[in-house]
Amino acid sequence: MVEPSSNMDTSNQQIVVFSDAHVSKSWNHIAQCLGQAPGHKTPFLNPNRELNRFIDWINRSPHVKAVINNGDSIDYYFSDFLCLVDLFKNRPHNRRPSNMDLFNQMIYRLKKPYHAIPGNHDYRREAYNYAIWGTNHINLPKSLRNKHKHDIGHHAFRGLWELSSIMVNKKGHGFDTLHRGIRTSQGLTIGNYHCIFMDSGCDAFARAINWLKYIRQVVGARMISYDSEGFDNEELKILQGMLSTCDSQDILLFQHTPLINPKKSRLGKTYQLSIDTFDRLRREQKLCYSTILNNGGGLLKTLRDSRKNISLVSSHTHTARYFLIEKSSLKATEVSNPEFNAHRSDPGLIKHLTTLPLGHINPKDDGNRTGFLKISPAGFKEHILHSFGG
Repeated sequence: MVEPSSNMDTSNQQIVVFSDAHVSKSWNHIAQCLGQAPGHKTPFLNPNRELNRFIDWINRSPHVKAVINNGDSIDYYFSDFLCLVDLFKNRPHNRRPSNMDLFNQMIYRLKKPYHAIPGNHDYRREAYNYAIWGTNHINLPKSLRNKHKHDIGHHAFRGLWELSSIMVNKKGHGFDTLHRGIRTSQGLTIGNYHCIFMDSGCDAFARAINWLKYIRQVVGARMISYDSEGFDNEELKILQGMLSTCDSQDILLFQHTPLINPKKSRLGKTYQLSIDTFDRLRREQKLCYSTILNNGGGLLKTLRDSRKNISLVSSHTHTARYFLIEKSSLKATEVSNPEFNAHRSDPGLIKHLTTLPLGHINPKDDGNRTGFLKISPAGFKEHILHSFGG
């Protein structure tokens, strides 16, 4: 981990935010398997390669003063795929390969101040079954995966052990300086922005206590939603204290999973939020697609009651969305990036955005890579660079 400095030069500073790197040793193995099939039309997106290219680009960028990792650094913790036979071998965990080790080897090459928060995938313990969960997020369609599944692996059905893929890694998620809840240090100040980091937790369905609420939300909104656990009251009290004692007026609040998110983007559409009936209204308006499950109303109240100029930067959804939430009426409007930036200094609005994943392929731009957010005095901007300038 490279700790950020609090006394950096503030002239022309830029913060670069990346998320959803989803590093895994399996991707390198898949790349080798597909190398045996020349001429396949769909380019395989290797997240490991994209993270390395991103780090090289950042190290060459003189105006980037800090890098923030907004979660989902790895796809799952233990990189080997355990079948039923492997369970009886009872291999000690300290002898099993870790995707976090691979990620750390990459990120140690970064020459900029760095800070990271965990995402829901960083808590996942075991490898998942590609036949069940799919691999479309790395641009590997089912037909191509099935063609090479015997070489790729990760497809043997394991019965009830399939649930192991959502097990929480109880020994920690690999971030040495972070713990469950909000980071208790004084945070990070860059330019006029004071940064606060929150941990939105593991997958909501990984904990039995959330199942009734999770099922109710899925049924009510009529869509499968990959939610994170969210926050408890103690974590929100810590956030309230940090907001009230911070000297800076401009706040960047980072958490992996968003507060609100519609399944389909509709610029200009307005939604009505409420603190008391937050969960119900979010379900009715289908704003609960892959969001935090618990205490969304509490978080909204905390942000509304603060007089600070707050921008909430989240990820997780693999889409870039921008919302302006009026503190007075709690009306949320989905807006474009330019309109979002036009109001970035208005303390009467909660600015809420989600970022693209690192290495996302833009189908309209012939393989250009997208997926990191640049925050500068000019505003918030998603960047598109061909192979990160390589």
